[in-house]
Amino acid sequence: MPKMQVCEMDIHELTQQEIHGNFILAGMQGMIDPPRPEAIDAVKGCREAGIRVAMITGDHAVTASAIGRMIGITRERSKALTGRELETMGDDTLFKKVGGVSLFARVSPHHKLRIVQQFMRHGEIVAVTGDGVNDAPAVKAAHIGVAMGKTGTDVAREAADMVITDDNFASIFHAVEEGRVVFDNIRKVTLFLIPTGFAAILSILMAMAMDIPIPYVAAQLLWINLVTNGLQDVALAFEPGEKDVIKRKPRDPKEGIMSRLMYERSILVGILISLGVIFNFTSALNEGVSLERARTIAVTTMVLFQFFQAWNSRSELQSVFRINPLSNPFLFYCMVAAFLAQVAVIYVPFLQWVFRTEALVGAEWLQIILVALAVVIAVEIDKAIRRRRKAATDSSHTKA
Repeated sequence: MPKMQVCEMDIHELTQQEIHGNFILAGMQGMIDPPRPEAIDAVKGCREAGIRVAMITGDHAVTASAIGRMIGITRERSKALTGRELETMGDDTLFKKVGGVSLFARVSPHHKLRIVQQFMRHGEIVAVTGDGVNDAPAVKAAHIGVAMGKTGTDVAREAADMVITDDNFASIFHAVEEGRVVFDNIRKVTLFLIPTGFAAILSILMAMAMDIPIPYVAAQLLWINLVTNGLQDVALAFEPGEKDVIKRKPRDPKEGIMSRLMYERSILVGILISLGVIFNFTSALNEGVSLERARTIAVTTMVLFQFFQAWNSRSELQSVFRINPLSNPFLFYCMVAAFLAQVAVIYVPFLQWVFRTEALVGAEWLQIILVALAVVIAVEIDKAIRRRRKAATDSSHTKA
């Protein structure tokens, strides 16, 4: 076996002439920095949530396209728009391009800023992530600037509105999901408080218009607010997210806390509750019972109405019968405690004296429960109609 000879040369400069015939290809080495698996799942989740993800990078267009396909930003034959092409485009042309392009490569800080501005011209709510000084202008201009906490520069962090401490894109997606749950719960609390408060006022106005005594005295009205609004509204804030929360389309940025659905349902529920309270109150008066007993019936009717409305408020569209009562144990136990407190007000002598109540019999309880259940039936019908409309709308959009 021939011995291998090694020739050592002190070479300071390698010229083209020295390459010819003097080297043998031993192999090639390639390096890859693959995306995190959770980032791929996050991009997929963003797509389901109606959130568009775009990549704006200084890397080569081929690299950007490969990474874009790997994480699901683009499809197989999608092409990246390069900084050289951006230099030849005016803002109006770029405005049209960003509507269909999700990959931008070999871009400078100025290009990033222009791209973000054109996304914003489309009326989109834009969030920009970045870690370097060159990302700072775009991060600052976006509606929500996001900087990396570990690898990000001080300039990027100061320009950002929020900082991701683990430098993980999946954290941004989870923040969006959690934000939707929080916003939903604010609406649920509002959907519980507004119609019930409206009903209390309307029932008093109805009684005044009918020239009959008001259905509750001041202490009873305060008790209604304490036993229902004091516990259930706080418990609704801990309602777990609904299954489809991340698959919903983004809401209109101009839409506030109160949506059209909430206005319509608040009016429906408010009128229904006030009518139910007045019905039970006047029925008791017509039967010849004392005013205090009739007011006890009215107060208990209002309390039970609000109990059932708290369950209705757990979802705007999902049936209350499909929601696990123990999925929000805080709400469940708060309602049990509030009901026991209401029973104590009716039957404990000292509390009877404080709140001017009288003990109720079984027939009166039965009438109160049946009347109060009307709010569940009415809201369930409303939810069913709205679900059917939503399904028809989604079907027509899919066909289009």
